[in-house]
Formats: sequence, C-alpha cells, structure tokens
Amino acid sequence: MAWSPVSRETFDKILQEEVEALTTEAAGIYARYATTPFEQACLRGADYDVERVFVVARDGTRLLFFDDIEEDFGVGVPDDDGILRDMGTFGPLIAAVLALGKRPTDLL
Repeated sequence: MAWSPVSRETFDKILQEEVEALTTEAAGIYARYATTPFEQACLRGADYDVERVFVVARDGTRLLFFDDIEEDFGVGVPDDDGILRDMGTFGPLIAAVLALGKRPTDLL
C-alpha cells in the first residue's frame, strides 16, 4: 500500500487521543507551549521533495511536530530558510512534550 499524507481529520483524532493520554506533568508542559496546529515545511534528505508536518507546540524556534510517515511526534528547529531538516522523533506525544520542556542543553 502506497503512503499518502495524513488528513487533517485523522491527525486531529490522533492528537486528541495523545493529549488525553498525557500525564499531569506532560499536560502542563503541553498547555504552556501548545499552538493551533499548522503545517510546517520539512525535508527528510537530498533524495526527497519538500513535505509537510503538523506543528502542535512551539518554544521559540523549537517546534513539536507530528511526522505522519514515522507516525511519531518529535522536536526540531527549522533552518534559516524556514525548512525543518533536523527531525528528531521520539514516538508518542508525551516523549516529545517532555523533550520540548527541557532546554536544548539538558538533552546533551
């Protein structure tokens, strides 16, 4: 079966289920950084075209997004041209939220 981008309706259901599963700590972090979901340009590598991921939270330039190919949430920072290339995924929303809640230096 060929891959096709997740629909907004399906994404909204995934996000709702993931938010409902957050711990109290993670829900507080998510509430602090959550944004109305928007599409963000991303590039997986030189052999790929520019695609889109859904961003659900942000802390400055750090974006928490849903990667519908990996079916994971992750955190990354777009390059100067606005395209997200360094797409570290973590799995479920709770893992990405907890990573977003830490300073980048805490992750080293």
